[in-house]
This record gives sequence, structure tokens and C-alpha cells, in this order.
Amino acid sequence: MFSSLQLRKRDKFFFALLLIGFLIKYNYFNWYIFNVPSLSILLLKNVIVVLAFTLLYGIILRNKKRKIVTLVIYLLFFLFFIANLYYNRYFGNYLSLTDMIMGQGIRPFRVLTRQLINWDLDLLLVFDIPILIYLTYKAKPETPQLKSSQFSRKSLLKNNFILVLIIIILFFSQLLYSYSLFPADNFMELFNHSTPAFVNVYGILPLYLAEYQQLRNKRERAKENTAENLEVDLKKVETEKELSAEEDLKNIKNVIVIQLESMDAKLIDYQYNGREVTPFLNQLKDKSKYFSDIYAHHINGSFDAEFSFLTSLYPINRNYAFRSNDMREFNTIVNVLRRDNYNTYAFHGNKEGFFYRDKGYLEMGFDRFYSREDFSVEEGIVGEDTYLGINDYDLFDQSVEYLKTAEEPFFSIFITVSSHTPFNFYPEEYEVEEFAEIETPIVRDYFNSMYFVDNSLEMFFEKIKESSLMEDTLFVIYSDHVADINKEEYRSGDNFANHRNIKEPEHIPLFIYHQDIEPEVIAKSGSHTDIAPTILDLMGYPEKPEEFLGVSLLKDLENPLLFLHEIPQIIYKDQLYIRVPAGPEEESKFEKISYKKSTGDLDVELPENEKERLNNTINYMQEVMNSFLSE
Repeated sequence: MFSSLQLRKRDKFFFALLLIGFLIKYNYFNWYIFNVPSLSILLLKNVIVVLAFTLLYGIILRNKKRKIVTLVIYLLFFLFFIANLYYNRYFGNYLSLTDMIMGQGIRPFRVLTRQLINWDLDLLLVFDIPILIYLTYKAKPETPQLKSSQFSRKSLLKNNFILVLIIIILFFSQLLYSYSLFPADNFMELFNHSTPAFVNVYGILPLYLAEYQQLRNKRERAKENTAENLEVDLKKVETEKELSAEEDLKNIKNVIVIQLESMDAKLIDYQYNGREVTPFLNQLKDKSKYFSDIYAHHINGSFDAEFSFLTSLYPINRNYAFRSNDMREFNTIVNVLRRDNYNTYAFHGNKEGFFYRDKGYLEMGFDRFYSREDFSVEEGIVGEDTYLGINDYDLFDQSVEYLKTAEEPFFSIFITVSSHTPFNFYPEEYEVEEFAEIETPIVRDYFNSMYFVDNSLEMFFEKIKESSLMEDTLFVIYSDHVADINKEEYRSGDNFANHRNIKEPEHIPLFIYHQDIEPEVIAKSGSHTDIAPTILDLMGYPEKPEEFLGVSLLKDLENPLLFLHEIPQIIYKDQLYIRVPAGPEEESKFEKISYKKSTGDLDVELPENEKERLNNTINYMQEVMNSFLSE
């Protein structure tokens, strides 16, 4: 047996460290990133891994060349693991092929070092790498080894026949046991239903093979330009059609929607050293309907917020809607208002193709999309530009000129960029003296960024007043997602008592302002999906469009909020649930995993009728997003 080989202590240490390092990463991968539901299956896989390493003991340590090859393979695995680790910390999902192929999110190295690295934990995850490199490349001259014939595949199988047999038996036993826990008709059915269950059964590499097959199938269907009939009846997922009719603002001629980058709800009325971070928005809150319990759809990127707002639907993971889907197939608030003779405009300081907005906005029917090419840094007041686009101050300042010449009535949406992570895109002259004492750079820069954006908004509102557009305009301001800062001096989240590695729901602000609106703070829970129905409600529409799944936030309803991560999340009465990973043939179960700290742990269960509707909605959205495909 190779376990009895007389090898140097250095080689034995190399092998032991390699095995321990792999097991730590492998288990973290499965348990924390993929959230596999069965611990017993994972433990059985660990036994198989240890036996497989034992089988390869002599092959790996045969000579220095073999150790180098092993190290290279391990380093590739390590890089793959690290990429998933940091992606998971930001989005709460695994790094999919879709993200690798379609993703345009820019994550500078500063984001990694300032925001995503958890030094205490990450040192444990990388401690083996420098030691393994040292042991491989700084090895002393080799001592006489056993004959090469003893390391051949034939010799390996002959000397370890019982071990090979045990591995084969355990492998097939694990598969049979997995199938019994997560039954499915075929490989792809389980993948489409639940990736955690799929990984529990088949493993991580087969997951990427399944996703590749899914992408191939999508491309073939897109070429055929066909949309399959949806199996889930819309009536099984829809919410109430009727709007509240409580507040009809008769003189709304224009609608201006502003999507702020990375703004936490926690920042509203927040002070540091006696200085407000967002003084203008704090004042606006007292004049607006302010919704204090709104959560973001942040599944793939910032564009999820726009998709959810404009369509009143739910974005799903592994789907870049503006590229992957034919947006003409979706009903949107743009379509609704265009039918009522509204002119529609979109404004964004970045290049028009960023996150495929040029394609998506064109298909949704915007009359004009103003992007980076339509703004001038040279003529700007601040006059600064970054790889993310023109700064927000100049974006708003120059956009007013476009709005002055726009034909009324109009609907417009603004996408800001200056407060994008790593939060160092604000001009130096806008640094706030009171924030200089903050030791953590990312917190200091975040406050300065949001102060600059707040200042830009104040200027924009003043210019709108001067242009006489104010009295006829409804303003809607919300955030695409939170800043995701988790430092001692400031935390974006920490609102839920999470005990699992589940992405916490992202708490964002929502303002709706009109000079004739009745100001109030509304504590009803909602998400991006509910904003469009609320706007139509305020504009006097009696019903929302049939395809909209959101509800007006002015209605006295307490519907569960749904977020379609790889493991779907549900908020109901401040309690956080997940749909437990299972096989497609099993009845879906919902498990409460957390609760809002300010509310506490309530003895609340999801109503049975809502469980059925939530399941139907998850299936419906997956079918919709996989049916309306771009050519």
C-alpha cells in the first residue's frame, strides 16, 4: 500500500496540507456558498475525497514534476473558489457561467481589499497556499525514491484494489441515497428546480456542465424565435388588480424617477459628528410619502432594480434580462404611459451599452436614451469623469436642459453612478470636514459620496423649480441596492438575526414627492416590484396592468415579499423564510431562518394559500425569463 511508502517528512507534510486545505475549501464551497441541504451526503462525499487522496498518495508525490502539476491544479481550484467566495459575499449567489459570459460589473482591486475581504476568516482559507508553493519550489535535492513501476496506474490499482472497490461502492451509494432525497426525472430537471439540491447530488463541476447545457438550449430556442406556452396560469400568481384610489393627484403631467446607486435606507436622518450625510433627502422626506420598509431586488446586478421597477416582475438569478430576454414581450410602465401619450426618456452617465441598457431600453420603447455620449465633461460644473461615466452633478445639471425641451407629458428615469463602490468617485472639494475623523477609508468615502449625490439632487430640484416643471411633476427616488458595508463604524445591513450564510434582504429608501402630496411615513413592506403600481395608483389609474405582480404600497395589504436568489427568500411580517432546496417531485417547504431584529422573533407562519402562490410565482418567473428570449 502506498500509505506505507518511505517518503520524506517534507513530502508527507505537503500531502497532509494539500488534503486539509482542499477539504476546508470544498466544505466551505458546499455548505456556505451552495447551501447544500443534506449534511449526511456532504459527510459521505468527504469520506470519498479522503479515500481518493489516499489512493493518489504515491502518484502525487512521485517526483517534483508531479508535485508541480498537482500544485497548479490546486491553484486553479483555489482561484475558482476565491472568485465564488467574493461573488457570494456581494450577491449571495454562486459565480455562474452567465455571470462570467455576460457580466459587466466592474470590481476594482480596491473593492476587494476594502469591502469584501474578511481578514480573520480569509487567512484560514489561504494559509496553505504559500506553504505549498514553498514546499514545492524550495525542496532539497530528492532522496532515492521507489521504482517508477511502483507508481504506475496498473500497480496503483493492483496494490489498492480493496480501496478502489470501497470508493466505487461509496460513490454509487451516495448517488442512490441522494436520488432518494431529491428525486427528479432527469439531470436538467433537478438543476432547473434547485441548484443546492443539484450540487448535493452531482457536485460542483456537473453544475457548470448543466448550466452550459441550459445556455445552449436557450440559444437554440432563441434562433427559432419561439416562446413556449407558460405552464403556470397567470391567475395563480397574480395579486389584486384594483388600486387603492385613495389619492389621485390630478395635475401630474410628468414623472421623474431617480435610481440612486448604493444608497442604504439607514442613511436617511443619519448623522456623524453632528453632520447629516444626506441633508437634502432628509428635508425631502418630511415633504414626501416616505416608505420606510422597502427592499431591493439585487440578484445579478444594479439592472435588476430597473427590470423589477419597469416590469413589476421578479428578476431571477443567472439571467441578464436586458441581454438575454426580448424586452418587447414584457408589459412595462413605459408601455402603459406611452399608450396615454407620454413621451419617455432614460438618462444614464455611463456608456449606453453598459449592462446592455441600449438594447433593453430600445425594446421597452423609450423614445430617447441619453447616455455618456450626450453629456460633456468639458462643459460640466464639476467636470470630472470616471470609467463609470460622468459625475452625477453634471449629469443632473445638463439633463435639465434636455427636460426643458422635452414634449410634455413625459416619463423619465435617471440612473446615477457617483456613489458606486468603492465610493471614491466624488470630487475632493466635496469632502466633508466632519467625516475626516472616520478611520475606515470605505466608510469615510461612502459618506462623502452620498453627501455629493445628495448635493447633486438638491441642485437638480432647484433647477427644476426654476424651469417651472416642479408643479406638474411627480418625483420618485429609490436605491438600486445597499452599499454592502460591514465595518465597526457603519454597517449597511445587520437588520436581520441571520444564522445562516444567506444574503440579508437589502433595505433601501423610497421617496414619492409631489408638491400637492400629503407627507407621511408609510411602514408597509415592499420591494422594487411594487413601485410602478404605486405610481399608477397616485396617477389615478383604477387597476394595474394584468402582468404586473407587484402591489400598490398605498393598499392595506400584507403580501409576502419574494426574492429569487438561488435559494428563494421570502419576507412576511418581518420574518425571513427560504424555500428549502428539494427535488422537483417533492412538495416545496418553507423554513423560517431569521427575523427582523427591531420586530423580534414572532410566532408567525406563512399562510398555506400564500405558499402555493409563492411556489407558482417562482415557477412562473423561471418560465417567463426562459421563454421570452432574444434572438
